[in-house]
Amino acid sequence: MKNFFYILSLSLIIIGCTINGSSDVIENGSTNEVITLKVPSEPDTISEDMQYANFEIEVSQITQEVYENGSINAYIERTYDDGSPSRWSQLPQVFLNSDNSTSAYLSFGEGFIRVSMQSEESVEELFEMFKERNLKLVIVN
Repeated sequence: MKNFFYILSLSLIIIGCTINGSSDVIENGSTNEVITLKVPSEPDTISEDMQYANFEIEVSQITQEVYENGSINAYIERTYDDGSPSRWSQLPQVFLNSDNSTSAYLSFGEGFIRVSMQSEESVEELFEMFKERNLKLVIVN
């Protein structure tokens, strides 16, 4: 009797794991557009306590259609003076340390992006890392 239940259980598991139906690829017709922008040399807004700053950049490619139905991924270019290879780091960027944790993130609206920076102490060091660097946007619509 034990063997019967064992074989029945094993059979049900195997039947439950078999593939039935078909696997479909959804064609949604989305397209990617890649744009490279330059981060400004000064923030547009900085709070009196230096814990928040932001800058905005006009991006005409962000249409109402993109705003309503698309998405944007942003990458900041990281370059090094010591010969290390350059690379792109995706936003949001979070830097955690015991003295001054900071973060930078992207938001967007029709015709523009905003990169906001927040810190426990001061955003000055973080903005220095970002200013005048390339910012790559991948617009998916």
